[in-house]
Amino acid sequence: MFKMATRSLVVAALALTTSAFASDKQVTIYSVYEAARLDPVFKPFTDRTGIKVNIVSGTSAEIIAKLKAEGEATTADLHLDKDLVFHGQAQAQGLYKPFNSKTVEKNIPSSLIEANKNWFTIVYRVRGIMYNANKVTAAELSTYADLGSAKWNGRLCVRTSNNSYNEALGAYFVTHFGAEKTLNIFKSWVNNFAVDPIKGDTDVINAVAAGTCDVGIANSYYLAPFVKADANYPVKFFFPEQNSVGAHVNGVGIGLLKHAKNTAAATLVMEYLSSKEVQAPVASIFSQYPANPAAELAPVLTGFGKFSQDQTNVGNISAKVDEAKQLMKAANYK
Repeated sequence: MFKMATRSLVVAALALTTSAFASDKQVTIYSVYEAARLDPVFKPFTDRTGIKVNIVSGTSAEIIAKLKAEGEATTADLHLDKDLVFHGQAQAQGLYKPFNSKTVEKNIPSSLIEANKNWFTIVYRVRGIMYNANKVTAAELSTYADLGSAKWNGRLCVRTSNNSYNEALGAYFVTHFGAEKTLNIFKSWVNNFAVDPIKGDTDVINAVAAGTCDVGIANSYYLAPFVKADANYPVKFFFPEQNSVGAHVNGVGIGLLKHAKNTAAATLVMEYLSSKEVQAPVASIFSQYPANPAAELAPVLTGFGKFSQDQTNVGNISAKVDEAKQLMKAANYK
């Protein structure tokens, strides 16, 4: 897969004009993904520009704490993280500064660029409904809130609440439906649980496939490997809210750090990552959707079908995470 991806990455690197190259010869990224996973992505960029990309990896919490402790002394220029929850946390702690790139703004939809241009989404997934096609039809499904209706009593599986995926989903609820309705949604889900909340998204999908529950909530990319391995896999994906605000999306993003020493080089990296030539293979490797709408979609995701997604700015959603966490607690959603 990386060999196939590299050809497109080289094309993207070659598209960078020599006059645009930064005088900075290195850029450091604090990343939740390890260097071994990212090196193939950045090698063509370095070969073309001469700018070395250093990856310092850690968990989301570790990276934010490290950046806060280092302050102005940090060597980091960019922060690469897995979703809007952690970018929101970093922004709230004053760790970013706005980037200046017409290229990024051209390549990435405005809803996926934080309003003050502190960070943007590179690739994303949909948090949708998994259903057992042997027991449920797509016609029976509609919205996230409907999973709390009486017909799903004892038939719903969800992941535990204390993870960024569900925190972001809750923030989406608060943004669109308000606190009271969000609380009622969570309460109704709790009433319909087939089993206590499950540890991970893959476990939710396995539970739906096994018949432990008939429907569940999980990220789209977790289903992809099951479908690739078995075209007749019983679990199917449904995009909620297609007649209202659109399905909730969340994804890998990158932010320009306040104390970046190599801003010009960092901006080139951001532009490189926003290009369709990079977006297509990288999104495919991670089984996620490219933020750049001109990038080609992975076949497995094409098979999930077309959908309408939420157009709310990702920064606005991230600002509601803390409220969502409190509402999940109030609903006794563990």
